[in-house]
Amino acid sequence: MPLDRDRGLFLPPARAAQLDALDEQHRVQRARASRRLVFRWVAWGALATLVGQWSLGLLHFLTPRRLGAFGGVVVAGAVESYKIGEVRVIREGKCYVVRVPEGFIALWWKCPHLGCTVPWLPNDVSEGGPPDGGDRAFTDKGHFKCPCHQSTYNRYGQIVSGPAPRPMSQFPLRVEDGKIVVDTGPDRAIIRSVARFSDATPA
Repeated sequence: MPLDRDRGLFLPPARAAQLDALDEQHRVQRARASRRLVFRWVAWGALATLVGQWSLGLLHFLTPRRLGAFGGVVVAGAVESYKIGEVRVIREGKCYVVRVPEGFIALWWKCPHLGCTVPWLPNDVSEGGPPDGGDRAFTDKGHFKCPCHQSTYNRYGQIVSGPAPRPMSQFPLRVEDGKIVVDTGPDRAIIRSVARFSDATPA
């Protein structure tokens, strides 16, 4: 006859089987409750993640863009401080301001291929012809060259070799009170299929 270990008593087989069945039922119920608790925590965690991402996106949208930093308006120096052909890196705006004969161009330093930062190499000979398929030859030294996959751009940002599908993106630029002002918001970047002389803002 089975022994009731809790009470030290021997139980009839039918009673022992009944208690074993109750124990198994309780074990199954506890396992189900544990699974439900896990599922509940997972669901709440997923919901909290979604709400957090949505809140961050809304906060980014509602927060004014900072002046003098990437994502906001950056002053890139006085017009008179630039020489024709000069390429100046504006680190706080993650861009280059280029002084071309037609005026000024602001180029985002992010490569259109896979997003690597593209440096300006001032001592290398530029490759390729001018924008628009024009007649003017580029004889100045220097070009932008991506270190990741060797996409090469002239000072107008036009792709002249490599796997990049298009020219470098351009930021809106204006001249105010003799100063170069660049709007560096990523949502403001101008995606171009071809670089043109007319892309430059007149000085």
